[in-house]
Amino acid sequence: MEVTKKDIEKLIRLRKKDTFLNHLWNVFSRDLRQKGEIGRNEIKVWRQNMWNTTFYPVFTFELNANNHLVNITSKLNPVGKSLIGIFIVGFLYAIFPKNPLEFDLFESWPIIVVISVFAIIFTLFWRMIYRFERQNQLDEMFEFLDIEVEEQKPEKEWSLKRILIRLFTYPFCLFLIGLTLFTAIPNGQYGLAIGTLGFVGFYLVTDLKMIFRKKTTGNNV
Repeated sequence: MEVTKKDIEKLIRLRKKDTFLNHLWNVFSRDLRQKGEIGRNEIKVWRQNMWNTTFYPVFTFELNANNHLVNITSKLNPVGKSLIGIFIVGFLYAIFPKNPLEFDLFESWPIIVVISVFAIIFTLFWRMIYRFERQNQLDEMFEFLDIEVEEQKPEKEWSLKRILIRLFTYPFCLFLIGLTLFTAIPNGQYGLAIGTLGFVGFYLVTDLKMIFRKKTTGNNV
């Protein structure tokens, strides 16, 4: 059974252009309706949810001359891309001084290591969030459009790769918590402390939520 343009249009609850400003408003308004842009040879669809309001995917359904679906691609929405760029610039700004001539690699290596590891965790975390959300939404759309796909074996939460990542990220999160409690807060750096604890807490809660969510889903099958 071929999927037609009219079938895909039924996914959209509110028509919007795929622009930065529309996605920015989408983030602040928290309108959870599925939105989309309908073009001649392609349809773009996106949706956020309560726990992922910023790093959500935009799906592009490509159509042939007969308005039949031929391919589906996805990308991170422009607001999510911009935030990642801002964080990368922020990491670089934290490493390098205002006067580049004063930069000493050997004296600055501890802060470089901490910030670099923080950046790696940040990247891995949001990549995990994005891929998890993309697959969930894709499965829902496949079911709605009655598209049959080969069943893929889900990656185990306690696979070797996942274990190695957590052996790296969990101790570093504990290190950041300790650094915040015994260094940032006593020195009055409350903004840094709130940001660090918020990031670490959000990562740990979200990761544990994914573990138990997949475990519960697996037990119901």
